[in-house]
Amino acid sequence: MSAGEPSDAEIARRVLAGETELYATLVRRHQPAVYRVAAAMLGDAPAADHVVHQVFVRAYEHLDQYRTELPFAQWVKAIARNLVRTESLRSEREERRLELYRDFVMAATAEGDETDERERRLDQALAACRDELAPSAAEAIALRYEQDRPMEEVAAALGRSAAATRQLLFRVRVVLRDCLERRLARA
Repeated sequence: MSAGEPSDAEIARRVLAGETELYATLVRRHQPAVYRVAAAMLGDAPAADHVVHQVFVRAYEHLDQYRTELPFAQWVKAIARNLVRTESLRSEREERRLELYRDFVMAATAEGDETDERERRLDQALAACRDELAPSAAEAIALRYEQDRPMEEVAAALGRSAAATRQLLFRVRVVLRDCLERRLARA
């Protein structure tokens, strides 16, 4: 910030007063520092870029909560750290759920001499259950679990946020599990 430029606190007050175009100044000033925090915590440049975008959206949405007596950089970097932690926990939970789902499928197919028959029945039941899914749900499942694409790529392909895509995949896994249980119980 050079002499004569408004302080971060002044810009924040003016943005809240309706001069929203000034928010871009805060982004330009603090984006490099926020990126360094995200990249250091994630170790992944594309994920860090995504987080930086989310951080500044959240900061804008909650700008009324910014206490101007504190440095804006400190506030926005705290948002970045919290967002990375939250996303990391969410990702770990998703991985655990996926592991449980894989275990369920493997357990259903790995018992005794009936393995081939069970596998055939499971494949048929899963195919029938997938045929009942909405096209976007089927596409999400194919991208994430068959093509093993990263969550951000799946979200981009579906035109959704990563959070909305995680929620969709969770709901689809529940639907598939319930459908599989029903079909396998009938067989």
